[in-house]
Amino acid sequence: MSKTRMFQALWLLLLSLICVLMFYYRRESTKSPQERYYGEDAVAAATVEERTPLPLPTDTPTPEPTVYEVTEVFIPLLYTPSPVPPTLPPTATPPATPEPTPAPTEVPETPKPFSLIWFSDTQYYAYKRPDIFLSMANWAVRIRNEYNAAAVVCTGDIVDNRNYTRHWTNAEAAISVISEAMPFYCIAGNHDVGADKVEYDTYLSYDFCSAPESMEFSEDRRCWVLPLYEQGILLCGIGWSKDAAYADWLNNRIQAYGDLPAVLLVHSFLNDDGSLSTNGKRVEKEVLRVSPSVRLVLCGHNDGSARWSKTYPNGHVVNAIMYNFQDDKKYGLGYARILMFNPSTRNIAVTTYSPYLNDYNYYRDAEKDTFTLYNAW
Repeated sequence: MSKTRMFQALWLLLLSLICVLMFYYRRESTKSPQERYYGEDAVAAATVEERTPLPLPTDTPTPEPTVYEVTEVFIPLLYTPSPVPPTLPPTATPPATPEPTPAPTEVPETPKPFSLIWFSDTQYYAYKRPDIFLSMANWAVRIRNEYNAAAVVCTGDIVDNRNYTRHWTNAEAAISVISEAMPFYCIAGNHDVGADKVEYDTYLSYDFCSAPESMEFSEDRRCWVLPLYEQGILLCGIGWSKDAAYADWLNNRIQAYGDLPAVLLVHSFLNDDGSLSTNGKRVEKEVLRVSPSVRLVLCGHNDGSARWSKTYPNGHVVNAIMYNFQDDKKYGLGYARILMFNPSTRNIAVTTYSPYLNDYNYYRDAEKDTFTLYNAW
């Protein structure tokens, strides 16, 4: 081979190598941090540069966007035309005989949208990262007015190991920040009371769950219902249990408030693929089918994010939402969800935010974290 041909061959080989490197770089740069870390190549994943979490908020934090500034979430909520009213029984029967025309009264103001701030599976924060738990608590208190938050709700697994006092005291320190400013409503998960040998004594010894006079508890205090008349919903909680002994009591109380659409907190309802878990199948059969005023189910337990919806024969629709990111110790820390309810449109807008990471949406596909449920309550 002549020198000229040899140099040409080497030059073509070099160009080919450069093209391959450029293609690989462009491919990697389009991946989200989660995809780069959890890719198929375990060796490459191990060499990913560590991501340093952002510092905790200072005394003068940068204000979060208001409800009207987060347009991707709340514009659909606020301006959806032709809302469909909830399929619930009327609150009163019209009188049989006409009555005198009453004097004109002032037209009541349109109810304002309100929110629930939702924590799911805070167990890792109570175990090793109480600073993250505190950042979530301080953030919830800071935004409560601009989001018109009725409460913070937690769907279980507050602590990681019920046998360690440190876990409970870490959780108590964060929850007390919330409860001093606004209600905190919670249920027990399997880590709080035990998966098989269910023991509620330690869980119930901590006054985590706010308990106004209007809240009703089951005899063993594992389940509760709370009418929120100002917001127009019935909040219900099912604590972790081995059986469905709670179903009769819960259905009785939900039906007693039949004019209020019900929001149900339960620890395990959906698997990560959106199918019903074993406990979810039991709840669906023994509660949702029996009590048509249940319109929304919030749950955690399994990793990831999932949604489920079912239309029942009488026409009412139930939506269920699950999320739990705390097992991702790099990119899943400190995420909470804001659920904004609009009484005019009957929509529920959902967005996901981590005050610890100062980051909206855990997934690159934002629709998994930011979406609207239409005519959902």
